[in-house]
Amino acid sequence: MKKYLVLATVIFLVIFSNAQRGFGFDLGIATSKAPMFDVKYFLNENAFSIGLSYQIFNDALGKKENAVIPGTNAIGDGDYFFSVDIGYTRILSEKFSVSGEISIGNRKFYQNLSDNNFSEGGYHRIYKTNSVVGVGGIITYNANDIIGFFAGYNSIREAAAGVQIKFVH
Repeated sequence: MKKYLVLATVIFLVIFSNAQRGFGFDLGIATSKAPMFDVKYFLNENAFSIGLSYQIFNDALGKKENAVIPGTNAIGDGDYFFSVDIGYTRILSEKFSVSGEISIGNRKFYQNLSDNNFSEGGYHRIYKTNSVVGVGGIITYNANDIIGFFAGYNSIREAAAGVQIKFVH
């Protein structure tokens, strides 16, 4: 068993030692007002990525409180999310690549409450949290060996666009 493990390790190292490889990252923004960031590892015609999306631009009012403060009134509600995105990219040509991703995260539902004791005029409280799983696809146009521009859709963060920067050897 040990010699098969050693043989598999040596074959793996030889195959990947001659490969075109490097790192890169994606920065983007989605229509759900969620910035996204991915780190990519390029290997020949493939890339693997892990990233984060967090809807920090939401309408939650002021500071988060755990309970309703007496004498306050509800003035609206909404939700925001956080996700970890795991993806695979296939480079189709010198100019184009396609990606698929799976996103796993949480969606928090909040209620805004008015209170003049807060500088923002109120606060919010989380009343429900759900786990969410989503899928998405992205098309990237590679302007050159370093910079690319992408657009895509994910069922959690909705439509997104951004820039890809890569450092490939």
